[in-house]
Amino acid sequence: MSRILMFCITIVFTFIVISVINAEEKQMEAFKDLKVGMAAPDFTLNDGNGAAHSLRDNLGKKNVALAFYPKDFTGG
Repeated sequence: MSRILMFCITIVFTFIVISVINAEEKQMEAFKDLKVGMAAPDFTLNDGNGAAHSLRDNLGKKNVALAFYPKDFTGG
């Protein structure tokens, strides 16, 4: 590939990465002030099969439990 093409690809990739980082930072701002007992803000997560599940989709219909296992499947 020519150097100009590689340079253009690098620039586009850099802008995509910066956009993703900025979007994640904005989303994290909504979660940083959570306190015990507060209602959870709406969020969407993918399951192990890649299907998206949103809190708002289940609100008032099902109980929702969100658990984190920082060392799941690590043996420790």
